[in-house]
Amino acid sequence: MSVSSKLDTLIARALSQSMGVELMEQLAGRIVPEYNLHERTGFPQTVPIPQIDAAQQITGDMRQANLLPRFVEVLIQVDRHGVMGRQVPIRSLSPIVAEIESLGFLFNEEYGIFVEGEGGAKTKGWGLLRQGTIYELSFLKLDIVNNTLLVRKYPPSTIRRVYASLKQTFSSLVQKRGGRVWCWEGDGGLAAFYFANKNVQATLTGMEMILELTLYNLFDCPLDKPLNVRQAVHTGPCQFLEKAEQIRSDTLRRLELIESKYTAPNNLAISPGVYTDLGTKLERFFQPLEISHRNYLYTYSLGWE
Repeated sequence: MSVSSKLDTLIARALSQSMGVELMEQLAGRIVPEYNLHERTGFPQTVPIPQIDAAQQITGDMRQANLLPRFVEVLIQVDRHGVMGRQVPIRSLSPIVAEIESLGFLFNEEYGIFVEGEGGAKTKGWGLLRQGTIYELSFLKLDIVNNTLLVRKYPPSTIRRVYASLKQTFSSLVQKRGGRVWCWEGDGGLAAFYFANKNVQATLTGMEMILELTLYNLFDCPLDKPLNVRQAVHTGPCQFLEKAEQIRSDTLRRLELIESKYTAPNNLAISPGVYTDLGTKLERFFQPLEISHRNYLYTYSLGWE
């Protein structure tokens, strides 16, 4: 994120005009644990730090760590709810928010965070996740059935066209529901979902993908047989890395197992933790699949009445 000097000035001024040094340090500690202004500024512990010096130090530290949007989220929360029952109005907050939004972000009122705007770049971490940090995420994995046989049977130009169409559909559906495609290989892809209803959004994306693929096979697919995929959804902790192929995660290993071992072609399989979040309206579309004694997955496929 490229931060303008104007944003630095606005935040430093807002801090120095809205609160004392002790509260500034406390708020910085919400983003950077054990944040210590005296250590960072070099002022002796017995010497009070001037407000403007403290404000500029905090602003600079947050910018250097690429945490200014996260820090402004804290300022918005403090402006609205105060600190320990005490109102703390933040000066010039509207211009600060406008400046961040001019950089391609939008403030999401529902979650109280800045996320990438519709017209901006779509990064794997929504402009929010930090490299190397572990997050609770939901994942949707898609794999093309019999990829090797298809590649051998059809001309490369035909396979490229079919797979490009599949990738485009998958990416569009994932982004429509707030997810991000973390990787796409020749035979399928992996998408991540982060926000509060992540299990529902990942599942709905997989269900929509089955419908879209069915329509594609009926009307547009140039192959002499339908293109088939397997999909799986699982949720759990996972480290965020920009290079998804470097991630080592039990959650992703479990997802791979569900998709490759237990999912039938043109089916979507979801783990129990995902299923319990769906609610009764969505649950009725899924059938239990016993994989061992009292251990179930839940599967969805398109049916015709």
